[in-house]
Amino acid sequence: MNGARLWPDHEATPQQRRLTFGKANRRGRLTQTDFLLSMLRGARAAGRAVELPEIMQAGIAQHGARMKEIRQLGFVVRNELERSPDGRVLSRYWLECDPEQDEQ
Repeated sequence: MNGARLWPDHEATPQQRRLTFGKANRRGRLTQTDFLLSMLRGARAAGRAVELPEIMQAGIAQHGARMKEIRQLGFVVRNELERSPDGRVLSRYWLECDPEQDEQ
């Protein structure tokens, strides 16, 4: 792919916009990256991680690329992997540093 990005600045779906109360980003529109960041912030405020099934249920396109975009903006997101007793790999994401909201 020669460094090509997967759907950068992919616009949020109408349902995603409703769930985030229509908060637009600096460019005046809500993207899926913004929506995923709002999920991470909400989970962090509740003291929990965002589980991969939540991300999939929210319809985030190319969630790995969205996480990369979030990290490139300076956010620290830790991915935790765990194998369940039945052999499934469980993935969750923790927002550890929010440069827009954490005290410097």
